[in-house]
Amino acid sequence: MDMRKRISAVKARQNLGQIMNEVALRGDDYIIERAGKPLVAIIDMEKYQRLQGEQEEALQAVRAIWGKMRGADAVEVGAAVEEAMGAIRKGKAKPRS
Repeated sequence: MDMRKRISAVKARQNLGQIMNEVALRGDDYIIERAGKPLVAIIDMEKYQRLQGEQEEALQAVRAIWGKMRGADAVEVGAAVEEAMGAIRKGKAKPRS
């Protein structure tokens, strides 16, 4: 089962090997905190690559929208982009053929 764990930066430095094993082998995520505030996350490589792919897909969608709406009103374009991004975030965007 995937778990999200919070740990201080000091403890993360002291236990880096163990943290890496838990992330790589068990799929746990770690939030590293400094002064009680989240600073960075440690996630497994598969999850990182998936997030990178999703980010690239979203960027391509935005570029496509901007390309199709050249010459349109900037406010209208911004609203369309926000709507598209919201659909992507909610998983409602349908791939086009």
